[in-house]
Amino acid sequence: MNSANDKAVADAVISLQNISKSFGPRKVLDGVNLTLSGGQVHALLGQNGSGKSTLIKILSGVYQPDDTDRRARMVLRGEPINLPPDADFAATAGIAAVHQDLPIISSASVLENLMIGRFETGLAWRIDWRRVRNDVARALGEFGIHATPEQAASELPEADRAMLAILRGLQGLPPDRPGVLILDEPTAHLPRDGVDRVFAAIRRVASQGHAVLLVTHRFDEVFAVTDRVSVIRDGVIAHVASTGSCTERELIRAILGFDLDALYPERETNAGEIVLDVDNLCGKRVQNMDFAVRRGEVVGITGLIGAGQEEIPYLLFGARRASSGSIAVCGQSFSQAELSPAKSIRAGMALLPADRRNASGVGAASVRENVSLPVLQRFFKNGFLREKAERNHVHELLGRFEVRPSDPELPLSALSGGNQQKALLAKWFQMKPDVLLLHEPTHGVDVGSRRTIFRMIKDAADAGAAIVLFSTEYADLANLCDRVVVMRNGQKSAELSGSTLGEQRIVAECMMEG
Repeated sequence: MNSANDKAVADAVISLQNISKSFGPRKVLDGVNLTLSGGQVHALLGQNGSGKSTLIKILSGVYQPDDTDRRARMVLRGEPINLPPDADFAATAGIAAVHQDLPIISSASVLENLMIGRFETGLAWRIDWRRVRNDVARALGEFGIHATPEQAASELPEADRAMLAILRGLQGLPPDRPGVLILDEPTAHLPRDGVDRVFAAIRRVASQGHAVLLVTHRFDEVFAVTDRVSVIRDGVIAHVASTGSCTERELIRAILGFDLDALYPERETNAGEIVLDVDNLCGKRVQNMDFAVRRGEVVGITGLIGAGQEEIPYLLFGARRASSGSIAVCGQSFSQAELSPAKSIRAGMALLPADRRNASGVGAASVRENVSLPVLQRFFKNGFLREKAERNHVHELLGRFEVRPSDPELPLSALSGGNQQKALLAKWFQMKPDVLLLHEPTHGVDVGSRRTIFRMIKDAADAGAAIVLFSTEYADLANLCDRVVVMRNGQKSAELSGSTLGEQRIVAECMMEG
């Protein structure tokens, strides 16, 4: 054992040994060993469905590990933990987790979301509300969340909801001993300018002696903020190393089990006639937005948080109301006020929302029900639904879009995040829309699934769709798009194409004052 490993063991806050977990006949984890050390940020990488979520749910007390052969061990701050741990294990042990689905109660206030289960009472069980409000307001300010304690969480922008969930996790760490902070894709809902705040918080937590486990698909985050990295593949830890000794290519090979060829597909644009023409679109943030997209084009629209780009796809689709604007699809003109999602679909538009859990799919419904919904009428004959034909159609789509497992009857929520996304892309791509609006299509998606999604985008554009990609993934925009529109203060500030279109130029235009 080298000196780095010796130090990791000596400073271990928590250590897992021979951890396995099965769901029915399917073994998700198989003899996993993982050590998290105080003062270190440890990355956990792997494809969607590799076992990452199951492992962190065992760490945080949500799942109980299998222990049929009595070899599984969990050691916390040098003391063995009886397995399976009780329901209160994580809270009493000082293990705080922020899961990818952001455990925020929309109907509750910001204060209630932060303090629920943590209120301190004085005489006669009374709460000092003034002190609590002041403490919460101070924490919000320090963490850069633009909200008041009394504000409803439902009113917060998605980025601030993510920051609120992370802040709640930070407050669950013990002040008097090393704890464990688990962050599952904490930046998946954040634009790049919000990521720096999360990184600063992660470094602050590690500097206080806590162990941080960061689950991410972003290699730039791994190299920017972590000290060690473990790769899980098919339920087994396949690679462990110090981050400084790794290259991106080595990590991709460890994640996939083979070398990855080009991430972005090569394509030649053969732009045709204009199929989406937007004139004077004005919404809550967007002002006087004009742009057009031709058949076969991929056009990106981006900007920093609050710049307005995140509002546009929903205005175009009629899911939100604008104050003015007209939209033409394939030559058919609409005022924005008369558009609705149903009318937009009939006109030839499709929208993949960024919020996979609440707006894009129904987790409790089956994959079949989610995917076939836009084309369900195809499977009715004489008033009866031909379920076998529907199931066969969805099964074929799942295979073509590389969804794993390809079982149409599984609940959508049973799939990993990346496989949910591919299934939801299949839902809309099967319609062969003239205009495809994609809002952050690769958030929370592993490198292998990203390549599949990029190929889908290329194939749809090559088939003649006009694609508008709303994203803060600047590298993706630079490599996939024919043109990129940059927004600032609700308005178009720049349009990049040809030799001016590059990742660094997009970043510079987004950050520019004015």
